Amino acid sequence: MRKALVVGINDVSIMVARLLVSNGYDVSMIAGNEDEARLGGRGGIPAYVYVGDPRNEGFLRDAGIDESEVVMLFMDDAMNLEVARVAKSRGGVPVIIALISNKEKYLDAFIELGVYAIPIVDAVLSKVAHYLRLPFKQLLYSDDKVQAYYVVISSESPYINQEVKDVARRCGAAIPLVIRVMRL
Repeated sequence: MRKALVVGINDVSIMVARLLVSNGYDVSMIAGNEDEARLGGRGGIPAYVYVGDPRNEGFLRDAGIDESEVVMLFMDDAMNLEVARVAKSRGGVPVIIALISNKEKYLDAFIELGVYAIPIVDAVLSKVAHYLRLPFKQLLYSDDKVQAYYVVISSESPYINQEVKDVARRCGAAIPLVIRVMRL
C-alpha cells in the first residue's frame, strides 16, 4: 500500500488526508501538540497520529517518513521549510508538498529544495476567478519591476488568429509562453 505522511493537523490537512485515504494511501499524521492530535482524532480519518517535533529526524523516521511516497506539510512556513529539509536529507521521499502563507519570503526556498509549494493566496485567487468566471487574467507574480499574468483568451476575443508578436505589441507586453487549448 502507498504511504503518505501529513505534517500538521488543521481543517485543510484533514481534508487532504481524507483525499489521500480515499485514493488508496495509508496515511499517518503528525501533530505538533495534543490539541492538534485531538483535532485529528475528531476528523474521522483512519490514520495514526503521532505527537511531537517533526524537525526531529528520529521522530520522522518513527512516523514512517522512510516508507512514505508523499509528505504533505501544513505547519507555519518556517517549520514547513525545516521539515522539508529534513525530509529531503532522508533521500527517499519522491513527493513533498507544502502549503505556504508567505510566498514572497519562502517560495524560492521551497523551489530550490525541490518541494512543490502551494501558496495559499494563489489557490484562493484561482478559485475566486473560477467561481466568478473571470475571463481575462490572474496575477501570478509582482514586484517593483515586473508583473506576470496568466491570461485566458476566449473564443470571442479579438486576439484569436493574431500573430503573438502583434498581440504583444498591441498590448505593450512581453508574451513568453502561449498554451493553446483546442476544443473539438
